[in-house]
Amino acid sequence: MKKYVILIIFVTLILVFVSAILPTPNPQYCTICDSIPYHAPCLVNLATGEMGELTVYEPHPFKVAELNDYQKSGTFCFLPVVGLIGYRDTANWETHIAIPTEENEYEEKYFCKSCRELLVNCINQGYVLVDLRKPQNPIIYAINEACQVSFRCYQICVVETKEEGKYEIIVTGMLY
Repeated sequence: MKKYVILIIFVTLILVFVSAILPTPNPQYCTICDSIPYHAPCLVNLATGEMGELTVYEPHPFKVAELNDYQKSGTFCFLPVVGLIGYRDTANWETHIAIPTEENEYEEKYFCKSCRELLVNCINQGYVLVDLRKPQNPIIYAINEACQVSFRCYQICVVETKEEGKYEIIVTGMLY
């Protein structure tokens, strides 16, 4: 009986050691590069693999990653993204969302090997901004208080909020 207990413990330790040194396999679906194209910047939660677009403009009703020719103005709406609630103000062509600055646990299992390599400098931040106009070639931006990015018709600015432990991401449309 004692031999079997020792053998089971030994086999369990070997399995734990082997699973710790093996690389994380590629997921069937990568949150970033297997996504559909988006026109606006996207926010990705590195702990849950959730991703959402920080829309400023109305999307085209039929064309992916294109803007509608007609844009509504003067409306305000709440914008749920990756489990957080932001808001979109089309009177000013802005989207605002506050994210926590605390580190979330980075989960490799949601990202393929090539996206993990792009995320290597951002894994301690919990969230990243991604340009997914061409998902096969994503551009990833780290979120910190010095982050200011422009692409297409968007200006993205990250500021510390008055509430401790949060950043506010402000996406301003520059189309009009």
